[in-house]
Amino acid sequence: MEAIIRLRGLYKVYRLGEEKLRALDGVDLDIYPGEFLCIVGRSGSGKSTLLNMMAGLEKPTRGAVQIAGERLEKMSEAQLVRFRLEHVGFIFQQFNLFASMNALENVTMPLLYRGVPPKARKTMALEALKTLGLLSHKGHKPAQMSGGQQQRVGIARALVSRPEIVFADEPTGNLDSRTSDEILGIIQGAARESGSTLVMVTHDSSIAERADRVVRLLDGKVIEIIENKRDYEQKAEQNNGAEPKEELPA
Repeated sequence: MEAIIRLRGLYKVYRLGEEKLRALDGVDLDIYPGEFLCIVGRSGSGKSTLLNMMAGLEKPTRGAVQIAGERLEKMSEAQLVRFRLEHVGFIFQQFNLFASMNALENVTMPLLYRGVPPKARKTMALEALKTLGLLSHKGHKPAQMSGGQQQRVGIARALVSRPEIVFADEPTGNLDSRTSDEILGIIQGAARESGSTLVMVTHDSSIAERADRVVRLLDGKVIEIIENKRDYEQKAEQNNGAEPKEELPA
C-alpha cells in the first residue's frame, strides 16, 4: 500500500537567542491510508512539532513532507491553507470552538470555507452532530456545554467534510478518564467510517494501546516504531531504532 504521508530527513531548528534548539532531528516516517497512528514521547521530545510539520502549520528547516502526493514544504501559505481545507481535519486539546457561535455554526465553519452551499453545509453539519449524539445541543454555545460535549463538537467539525487525514493533538488531555475513553472511541469510529487516516499525539499509554502503530520520539528522533498495539506496554521502554527510508526526490 502506498503511504499517504511520507516524511524524509525532517529537521526543525528553533533559535533561542544565540542558542539553537533542534526539535526534530532527521525524522523518516511513512503513514498509510486508514491507519490509526499514535505519536508518543516525553515532554519536549518533538511530538507536537512533528504533528505541526505534517499538518503544514510549520515548515521544516530541512527535509521533505509529502501528503497525498503533494510536497508541503514547497507550498506557499495560501496553498497550504487550501490544502488543509481540502484534505485535513484537526482535533485540539483546547477544543478551539468559537465562543459566540452555537454547535451547529461551529461545525459548519470548514464547509463555509470550502464554499459548500448553505443548505448542503447545514445538512452535513446536522448529520455530523447526530453522529456524535449532539443533535439536541445544536443551538448551544460552548459555555452551555460540558468539556466532553465541546470536544464532540470539535470532532464533528474535524470530520464533517470527511477529510483524508485527521490530526489530533492530545484530544482527551482535558477530560476525565471515563469521558476520555468515550471520546477516543468516537474519534476512532468516526474516522474509520469516513475512511480517514488518524494521526494522534498523546501521552496516555491507554490510548496508544489502541493504535495500529505507535511511534516513539526522543530528542526529536524516532527511536521506536511499535507495529503491534498489544505490545505497547511491554516495549514502551525499549529504544529500537527505526529503519532508514529512501529519500524523496528534491
